[in-house]
Amino acid sequence: GSGGAGLRAALEAARAGASVLVVSKMGAAEPNCTVTAWGGMTYCPDACRDELFRQVVETGGFLNNQRLVEAFVRDTPARLRELAELGVTANVLNGADQAGCLGMVKIPGQGRTTGLGLTRPLRTAAAALGVEFLEQTMVTAILAPGGRVAGALGVRLTDGAVIALAAKAVIVATGGGACLYGRTDNPPGTSADGIALAYEAGAELVDMECVSFFFPEPRLPELFAVKDPPDPGLLGVGAAHYFLGGIRIDERCRTRVAGLFAAGEAAGGLFGAARLGGTAMADTIVFGAVAGREAAAYAARRHSPPPIAAERVAAAVRFLESVCGGPGPRPEAFAATLGEIMWRYGGTMKTARTLEHAAAVLQGLAAGLGPTAADLPQVRLAIECRFMATVARLIVQASRLREESRGCFWRLDHPRPDNQKWLANIVWRKVRGRDRHEIHPAIMTRLTTPAATRIGAGCFPYLPMAGPSSP
Repeated sequence: GSGGAGLRAALEAARAGASVLVVSKMGAAEPNCTVTAWGGMTYCPDACRDELFRQVVETGGFLNNQRLVEAFVRDTPARLRELAELGVTANVLNGADQAGCLGMVKIPGQGRTTGLGLTRPLRTAAAALGVEFLEQTMVTAILAPGGRVAGALGVRLTDGAVIALAAKAVIVATGGGACLYGRTDNPPGTSADGIALAYEAGAELVDMECVSFFFPEPRLPELFAVKDPPDPGLLGVGAAHYFLGGIRIDERCRTRVAGLFAAGEAAGGLFGAARLGGTAMADTIVFGAVAGREAAAYAARRHSPPPIAAERVAAAVRFLESVCGGPGPRPEAFAATLGEIMWRYGGTMKTARTLEHAAAVLQGLAAGLGPTAADLPQVRLAIECRFMATVARLIVQASRLREESRGCFWRLDHPRPDNQKWLANIVWRKVRGRDRHEIHPAIMTRLTTPAATRIGAGCFPYLPMAGPSSP
């Protein structure tokens, strides 16, 4: 991935002396979520770390892994200051720096490309340290024989060639998957690729049901009053915005697969059920740096990666052949069907009935032929569709389990939080080819008495502070 988290990880790993290759299915000029972001980022003076911790956890409905939140608030002030050294301009909004309180900074830009003010300096700094870039190349599998990373397989989208990449460590920083939904404000290609790749490689996923939707706040009562969802009048309102769940990591960005790391929106656990505005951009630079540092340290301890087995390369060739020119549905039609199912039955108006319907239709899609490309330009979307189908299945399954509403997760048939049962995370893992889940108590380190849970849409505003060192 070549957004904020991937570039920040590459820079940090190169600083640590690692040989780094950034692989992206996109070209340098194509928009990813960082590039198209509004450009707002959390502003947190050193004295406000405790307050930021409290607001992140309370906004997330106490589903957050508080160890991740501790790392986030510890590093956010320094990472923000460091941006100036990298040539990133960031203007503090609304006098938060003068007041010494939490707030936002804005990276200047133009229109829907404000994020270039972050990605261009990061890319320049990484390239200056020898980081190489392999673009228009889509990873189709992460190789982890025996539970240890060996590298990745992919396809070069310019000519269809299969690529084998040996690596001592792999960082997944490919963003979220809001394009699973028929309505989204994310750019094309936000298709949960890395989340599906990590899952197939043996990593765990967490909080997959927690997806942030933009929806007019005054109309939320109207939404929760729907008697027979989906309501046709509300299907044209709102949009999928951000994946709060994703690959399960620890505070060192490690997954359960040795040598596999994740950062940014592809990773889950930091935000729980909702997040504050600007924290997504801050997440990319904080945990991007952590992932780069930890991956480089891991790689330095390894003499060489495990060899890539010839049969795995052959399997990648067969996979590509199955994607190209077969009798399956065209990827545009498949993606449109998947998006309609997820938006209509698994989006803003979820109930047990709609989710049961979504699960049945998705099962039918999976039982049929996979999407196939008529020509080379369709190959990327055909592969994205297969990733999206995997992640859509897990989102629906997790949403059926969580019988409550919390943060940005809404079940209209369970409109209130249930702290007795659901102060817990749903963790997924593929075992012998089947989806398996466990329910784990939420990890609480400093805040252990849940406050009133906020239910709302999109990115939540910062709460007023009593002072710069509020507990």
